[in-house]
Amino acid sequence: MTTKYQILKLLEESDGKLVSGGDIAEKLSISRTAVWKQIAALQQDGYRIISEPSKGYLLQPSNVLSAYEIEKRLTTHTVARPVLYFPTIDSTNTYAKTHTELENGTVIVASHQTAGVGRLSRKFHSPEGQGVYLSILLHPDMIAMADISTITLLTAVAVVDTIEQLSGVRPDIKWTNDVYLHGRKLCGILTEATVEGESGVIRNIIVGIGLNLYQTYEDFAPEIRDIAGSVFSETGKKISAADYVACLSKNFERYYLDEHFPANKASFLQKYKDALFFLGQTVQVISVRETYMAVAEDIDENGCLIVRKEDGTVAALNSGEISLKIPR
Repeated sequence: MTTKYQILKLLEESDGKLVSGGDIAEKLSISRTAVWKQIAALQQDGYRIISEPSKGYLLQPSNVLSAYEIEKRLTTHTVARPVLYFPTIDSTNTYAKTHTELENGTVIVASHQTAGVGRLSRKFHSPEGQGVYLSILLHPDMIAMADISTITLLTAVAVVDTIEQLSGVRPDIKWTNDVYLHGRKLCGILTEATVEGESGVIRNIIVGIGLNLYQTYEDFAPEIRDIAGSVFSETGKKISAADYVACLSKNFERYYLDEHFPANKASFLQKYKDALFFLGQTVQVISVRETYMAVAEDIDENGCLIVRKEDGTVAALNSGEISLKIPR
């Protein structure tokens, strides 16, 4: 643990009492000037630390996202062990794809993405300090190609569980990869895989998850203001980003590892189906070849959306082939 976080730990353990710079310096065998510099660095990181001359330092409640804050909240055995945090990054998925040597379960987290991307290469807005953007790197054992798309559905259920546990409100899901609340999109999920060309073996799976945490409606760009929302705008609650990452890691690990994916598909697919907010409604299906209206009826055992077209024929839609619009 670095000196900066050793000082932070001493402040956290002070039970709301002032801690003198001299005491910190003595315990860590450093100078009081070094203590002051590290306190300033912590304040720069976003920690609210009160300094009272001749008395000491007092840590106030602070909402800071960092590897340290995530790690001290973790209860997992694999996911987010380790966790890598970047204040700004081009894309957490891109980082994971270029660092596949990292351990199974590594989580890459950022407070801001400059080149966030969603499904079908759409831009994913990732403003600084307004959300949390992360990727989970997996090295799977004998997962079939058909199971990759269901990892997205598993992740959506883990996100819904997490938001409910931290905010008290359970969001909905729009097939296949979006999490909604009150008709507004809070979260998007992008699952990518590296497949060995000759053998067809899946080498790596990267699950990217972007969540809007703190935006008001006015914070969103005009072109998405009518459809986007955040946990705060829809619940009035500002949940800790570090709490969210730790809780999501726990829920993802439960579904993916503890319950032995893909053997547990039936259980989480039922939860996924229960969270879908448009079953029984007419939706617009958009593919490369055609666009048509259909009634969304069900989710099958592979996570495909079952729709009934206007002519009465039934189709099972694969998420990689179509886009879905739900009339507002």
